[in-house]
Amino acid sequence: MEFSYDSFGTSLVNSSLDDGSATVIEFDGSLTLSYEELTNINIDYVRYLGPRTYSLDLTGNDFTDLSFLCHFTKLHTLILDKNIHMFIRTLPHLHGLSTFWANNCNISNYSEFLAILADRCPNLKFICILNNPGIPSHIARSRFYSIILYRNFVINRFPRVVHLDECKVEEKKTFFQMAICYLYRRSRTHKLSDKAPIKVLFHQTLVSRKRCIKITIPRLF
Repeated sequence: MEFSYDSFGTSLVNSSLDDGSATVIEFDGSLTLSYEELTNINIDYVRYLGPRTYSLDLTGNDFTDLSFLCHFTKLHTLILDKNIHMFIRTLPHLHGLSTFWANNCNISNYSEFLAILADRCPNLKFICILNNPGIPSHIARSRFYSIILYRNFVINRFPRVVHLDECKVEEKKTFFQMAICYLYRRSRTHKLSDKAPIKVLFHQTLVSRKRCIKITIPRLF
């Protein structure tokens, strides 16, 4: 299928119909190129659609070089699911991007991946990178403490994030607050006998023998 565009830049003209006629397709700013088995995009196509695209879905392709995204200057949503060979270091700076998905992309090191992502896209609010071998999550049945470290890493590098993977980020928490929450939940799961003294670290550090200390336990999710 071949496309040309009108002089106003608001629609695409499909000129590859069998009868030689042309039909006008309105372009609303949302571009979906999912499951097209693409490894690159024609540069003329990118130069025209880039400044007019607000949402780009590239799910199920095989992109490695993401530098072509520099032409998408008004992009606010980018979906890169199932691009297992993408090289994140080629991602250009996209300061207007607020939503980023990279599920099932074979990400093995989240600290390196997210550090680069934070540098390129510092204003992200919605991040979803589930089903990757290096991403701790409840879905993958990861250890709770690993999830705490991961979420704290993301929150510290993306100050505007409001939703991470399958959970909302209701409030920003320090690592200490997250660790206290972890210890509290772990202590609740311990089976303590009536005769045995309380030896849980949480109670040893936060409860005084003379008086009780009232503590508000922060919610992690």
